[in-house]
This record gives sequence, C-alpha cells and structure tokens, in this order.
Amino acid sequence: MKPSTKAFSLLCLTALALIGAETYQKPPKEIIDLLNSPGSAALVLSPTRDYALQGRPVRYPPIAELSQPMLRLAGMRINPKTNGLHDPRFQSTLTLKKLPEGTEIKIALPPNPKLSIGRWSPDGKHFAFTNTTNSGIELWIGDLTGATHKIANLRVNEVLGAAGGGGGGGRGGAGAGGPVQWLADSKTLLVQMVKPNRGAPPADELVPEGPHVQESLGGGRGVVTHEDMLETPHDEKVWEFYATSQLAMVDSLAGTVTPFGKAGVIESARPSPDGKYVIVTMIHRPFSYLYPARQFPKEIDVWDRAGNLAHHIASLPLAVGGRGGNGPDPTDPADDAAAAAAAAPRGTQNLEWRFNEPATLMWTETLAAPGGRAPAGNPAPATATATGGRGTGAGRGGRGGNGAPRPAQLMALRAPFTGTPQTVFKSDTGLAGLTWFENGHWILLDSGGAGGRGGGAAPAAGRGARTPTQAKLIDLDKPNEAPRTLWTRNPAERYSDVGRPMEKAMPGGMRAIILDGDNVFLQSNGPSPTGDHPFVDRYNLTTQKSEHLFRCDDTHYETVDALMDAHGTKLLTHRESPTEPPNYFLRTVGGALTAVTHDPDPQPLMRQVSKQRVEYKRSDGVDLSFILYLPPNYKPGTRLPTVLWAYPREFEDADAAGVVTGSTQRFTEVSGYSEIFFAVEGYAVLDNAAMPVVGDRRTVNDHFVEEIIKDSKAAIDKAVEMGVTDPTRVGVGGHSYGAFMTDNLLAQCDLFRAGIAESGAPNRTLTPFGFQNERRTIWEAPETYLKMSPFMYANKIKAPLLLIHGEADDNDGTFPIQSERMYEAVRGNGGTVRLVFLPYEAHGYRAWETIEHVLWEKFSWFDKYVKNAGPLPPAAPPTSNNNNH
Repeated sequence: MKPSTKAFSLLCLTALALIGAETYQKPPKEIIDLLNSPGSAALVLSPTRDYALQGRPVRYPPIAELSQPMLRLAGMRINPKTNGLHDPRFQSTLTLKKLPEGTEIKIALPPNPKLSIGRWSPDGKHFAFTNTTNSGIELWIGDLTGATHKIANLRVNEVLGAAGGGGGGGRGGAGAGGPVQWLADSKTLLVQMVKPNRGAPPADELVPEGPHVQESLGGGRGVVTHEDMLETPHDEKVWEFYATSQLAMVDSLAGTVTPFGKAGVIESARPSPDGKYVIVTMIHRPFSYLYPARQFPKEIDVWDRAGNLAHHIASLPLAVGGRGGNGPDPTDPADDAAAAAAAAPRGTQNLEWRFNEPATLMWTETLAAPGGRAPAGNPAPATATATGGRGTGAGRGGRGGNGAPRPAQLMALRAPFTGTPQTVFKSDTGLAGLTWFENGHWILLDSGGAGGRGGGAAPAAGRGARTPTQAKLIDLDKPNEAPRTLWTRNPAERYSDVGRPMEKAMPGGMRAIILDGDNVFLQSNGPSPTGDHPFVDRYNLTTQKSEHLFRCDDTHYETVDALMDAHGTKLLTHRESPTEPPNYFLRTVGGALTAVTHDPDPQPLMRQVSKQRVEYKRSDGVDLSFILYLPPNYKPGTRLPTVLWAYPREFEDADAAGVVTGSTQRFTEVSGYSEIFFAVEGYAVLDNAAMPVVGDRRTVNDHFVEEIIKDSKAAIDKAVEMGVTDPTRVGVGGHSYGAFMTDNLLAQCDLFRAGIAESGAPNRTLTPFGFQNERRTIWEAPETYLKMSPFMYANKIKAPLLLIHGEADDNDGTFPIQSERMYEAVRGNGGTVRLVFLPYEAHGYRAWETIEHVLWEKFSWFDKYVKNAGPLPPAAPPTSNNNNH
C-alpha cells in the first residue's frame, strides 16, 4: 500500500470512529448516588379528608420500557401491547394513610406493578386504580383496609386519556374525566374499555395500492408542524382500531361488567349526577392528515344507561383552529378577523351537567355582537368536551370583530331533553370563565375573558398580559339582578394578586368553589418583590373583606393543598426549606403543626451546595436575576468555570420582565439531567438566568438576538463582579427554546467557550407558520425568521457545540432533523460539533440509561472545552479599509 493511500485509509477510519453507535456511559459515582435517591411522595386525599393515597412515581424507567412498541398516529403515541399511551407515568407502589395521625395501611398490590395514582369514590370508602401489564391495562378496586380485587374480563382503553386521580395533595379528590370514572353512587364506575372480541389489528400493507395523495383546493390555512400525523389510509385503520372503546358500567363490589351503547372512538364520556345519562363525544371520519385526533370531526350526544340516543347535542366539523393551528388570539387586534370568523359558526361553549340536579345540561351561547350578526343555524359547542365546572371559558369564541366581548346567554335543558332550552342568564359582556359555587346556584364569572379559575390566576409567564379582569358573582336564583363585582385583578400589578378560589370535587366528579357560609377561600402563590409567599385568605362575599388564614413565613416554602374542615381552621400543607425536605403537614390555623409524612433528606450532598438568588440590571436598566449554585467546600473569591443555563421569554415591557418569581426557600433536590449537577462537579451554575426579550408582542422577535446577548453579558458580568466566575471559562446551555438560544449565542457573540443544545430547533424556516410566541408567518416576516435562525449563521459557530436530541421527539417544531441538519451545517463549515441522538426518547428524556449518558456527555463536553480550556486565542487584528498606500 502506498504511504499516501495508507494515510488516507487511516484518516477514513478516524472519521468513521467519530460516527455511529456508542454504548451507554455513566457519570461519576456521586452523580449516580444522587440519581438513585427516592423521589418525594405525593398524596391524594379522599373526599372525606380522613384518608389519603400515597404514591411513589417511577422516576427513570429502564430503556427496555421505552423500547416497547410505539405507533405514532394522529398526534399520539400508542403502545399496541397495552392499548394505552406509550411511556406513561407509573407509580411503583401505593400506600394508604389514615389522617390525621398518618398511620400507614399496606395495600395489596399485584406483582411487578405499574400503577396509576388512584381515584377515590365520592364517599371516600373505595378507590380505583389501574395496573399496566404486557397484555393490557387492568382495573383494580381497593378499600380502607388495604384489600384489593381486580375486575375480571376487562381491559381499560387509555389511548385517549390516562386513568387515575389528580396529582398531589387535595386536588385528586374524586376526579372527573378519563376512561375510569366513579358515579355518584360510589359503587358504579363508568369505564372506557377495549372492545371485547375485536379481532386482530389491521395487517401491515407490504404492497401499496397506490400513491398517498393530499390536495388543497384553496382557502387553506397554515398549520404548525405537528408530529406523528396520520399519513395513509392504513394509518387511519390502525389508529381507529386502537382508539375504539366500548363504554361499560362496572359494579365495583360485584365485579360485573355491563357494556352499553355502540363502540366507537370515544373522546370523552361524562355521566350525569344521577347516573342515568352520559354525554358521549365520539370522533368520526373523515380523519385529517394535518391535525391531531382531538381536532377530528365529532358527534356529541346524550345516551341513556341502555346506550340509546336520548338527545343529540351537536355535530362538530374538523376544528382547524386559527393561525398556526392553535386558534386566534382574541386579545390581539391582528387576529380580530380570525377571532370573529372562528366565533361565528360556533356560538356555544362550556357544555356540562349541572352538578346539583339529576340530569340538566347547561351551556353558554354567544349571541350577535352589537352591529353584527348572530351565529348561523344551530351552532355547535366549541368546548363541549371540556370537563364541567373548571371555568374553561368562552375565551377564543367570545369576542366580536372589534375585540370586545360578545353578548352571551347561559342555557339549560333538563332530562328527558324533549322541551325547549331555557335561558337562565344573559350578559352583554360575555360569559367567559364560569366556575360554579358548591351551593349550585352561584356562578363566578371572569368578565375579563382571561379564562377560568375566577380571575385569580397569575398571568402566563412570558407574555406580560396587561388586561385587567373582574370576578363577578351571578345568582341563578335571582336572574334579574346584575352580577355583583367581587374583585378586580390587574395582571400588571402581579404583586397584588388576590388569589383564586379553592375548589372541591362534587359527587359525580365535577368541581365547585368551596363555601363557608358567605365566605370563600382564596389561594395564591403570594408573589412579592422578595419571592413567592403562598397564602390562603378567607374572603367574605358580602363585605368583600379578606382575612389571612395562612401566609408562608420567610424561611420556608409552604403551600396549602387542602382544607381539612369546613371552616378552614385546619389545613393540609406541603412544607420545605433549604435544609428541610418536602413533607406534608396538618396545620391548625394559629396553632400546632403536625407532620403527616416523614421523608428524610434524600440527597445530603446537595446541602453542601450553596444556593442564592442574585439580582442585577441589564445595560438598559431591565431587572434580571439568576439562581447561583456553588460547589461543596467552595472558597469565596475562587473563580470557577461557569455554566449559564437559561430559557428566553417574551415580555411586552421592562416592568413585566423584572417581576420576581419563585422562592429561594425551596429545598434543592436534583433529578434527571438537570444542569444543577454541574455544581457538584466543580462549576458555578447560573441557573434559570433571566433571558427576557422585551418589546411589542407583534414585533418582539425582530430584536431577539440583540436582547439575549445583552441578557447573557449582564449575567456573566454580575458573576464576575461577585468573584465566582472566570470570564474566560463560561459555557452556555438550554433545552428546547433554550437550545435555540444557545445556538444563537454561539453564532452571534463571543461570550462563551462552548455550548450544549438539548432538543432544539435552530432553523426557523422549518416552522414557517409561527413558533413559540411568534405569530407572524415566514412570508410576513422573512427577515426575522432568517435572522433568528442560527442555522443560517452556522459558519460563524467556532465554539464547540454539543447537540443532544431524542430520536422520537414529540414536540411540535423540534423535529430531530433540526439537530441533524445543524450538525451538518456546523461540521461542514469546519466547526467542532457533536450530535447525540437518544434512542426512543421524546422531547424530554426519561430512561435511566439515557439520563446517565446525557449527564456523562454534558460533563465530558464542558470539562474538555470549558473547565480545562486553554487560554483564549489572541483577538484578530482589525481589518483596515485604508487604501492609501
């Protein structure tokens, strides 16, 4: 072999060694020990508040779990072996706790369980949970002794929703919605089960019958880049096979299963309070290849217990939404025309059962706007599939062409649904955001149209919402009286948040605002300039005066999860501090505090990692902050290699961008592939560094790059000023939009030695109909799309870039091809870059082997290119433009 040929062959072998599969690697032992620590317990209270279910979630399933079969169809991922969703969240165990003493009762569980958290019966004497096996999803019933039994001859269909109760604390309750629901009798369950004897799934088509064709005849609208859409007629058949359910009434004590009605693709089924009727929302053909399943055409009907049609409610066409497939924004004048167009054919929203009557349907109808026209024909409910009593709000269907709320009316129709619907209440200013009180005749109306929860919720982060809202009380027993204004909330004054009303589960699963005579209980995170201080107030609806029942002190972070008595004198709280792990407590207002759970510190090493909130200003005066983590045994004044980790957010003004969020009194517990692990490995970590992009929402992204560079420089300058950061050894990283930020920073500034971009989207031309909060299309703002795309500046990326991406990313807009093409762009322009594709992982990473490997990758990259980086190369001399020689 000639020397030149041999050298060429060695070069090829070297190149090949950098491409291909690798075995999973492990991070240092101290990191593995932290990963192995147990997760915090979650409690789900019974409706009677004397028992609770305690679950332990499986944090990191093995990669073998993620390797289970996966069908990617109609915007969802199905495991054909279980007839449920792929990679669901499981509990590894369930325990029963008796309150208030906290005595544990062992629950008899199936072997090798994969459990849902559980759902209580309305009387609090039984609970239902599912167990996922390789052959399907089982339904189990337990009682207060811990005894359990499986319902035979039944497999739950969880394709269109997971079973089980809510999350932690008192919010699980009886619950509403999902494929397993208790009826008000506390004995019967309404179950969406796999159709018995359905046969084999459609066989794979090895030879196509012809080409797969899509066609548009004009009048189309832009759609976001949805993942996992249907693509062929065979896909349609397969998805329909697994999504088809049979409704059944299950006697939880006798174990009998009684199917009723026709099988079909049932999106939701909601029983009436008396259990005699069910609102059934059935998806039907034609299916769409552009939109996910929940936007497919539907029929909404009322069935009786025999499965007979009792009343037809609505026929819904394909819900094409607004620009970008997400619906028009009614608060944005640029979308006024789209909002009016979307509202006109709809008319009705918020379909639900009235929870204090046997079987009364209630909904709101949008009427003709002043100077406008009424919705044509018999309009269909726009949010008919939403669970009742949650204040879903008319929102996007409740405004006229000038952006003002449209008149609306609240309607009612009682069983047997043969009469004429009755108008219960009318409003000239819309009926967005309705929430029932537990007395059954009061309703809280959020007249601002912000949607839901009585107007007490804080504004969405990053949008800088500034529209005031009013919470008004409607008394249905006095329909001629004008609504009474209770409070006004101005999102621009976040630190004066009054809170939102606390709710409870009613028999039948719907939720309502808790009443204590003429009082309600308002709960808030308690935002303040010094951080969040959660509180609960008792608010009198007549005097409109509040009194503090509870406010978190300055040395803890404590939230109220539930009221333990009717008057709010006893509370269940979740309490933690920088030195105390999270646990549940029973608190008597003004008195004793008693522990219910006793979880020890799962990660003592993290108590040696110092943590502080650091506030500073950007060059233009915008208030910023980051959370600073420093390694164990850090010596003040030592300059460290530093990791800046962030996620950009848009704000309409500097005041909104500078609002303090979160609390410094949280217990530090790291999990997954968190950037905080870097502190254990000797780095300073500037975590959650504020990265505001400030400007008018219509054009804010025109200055995205300049804004994030100013944000980054301010953070680094502050850390250098504090003496903790070596400015020549700073790395930057982020996940999703934070990865997009990372790519941009490496391309457009020289502040960083290296970067880590997880699951990003560096090429905005691949998301042409909008992204994040960008509402313009690429054809409306081509310069912005190109300027914001670091892919277009890949030739300028000279700092080493690590790209990490799940091969099965399920997030709209962050398709794996984004990182694949970015790798090729940087590599082809001579940059230092590494691409790590994670088998079976979605937008967030889950498997144990994956978590270990991702941490190894991140440590290895920054150790090489940041911590142990050599001196910076000398700056290139300025180029002279003087031609006078």
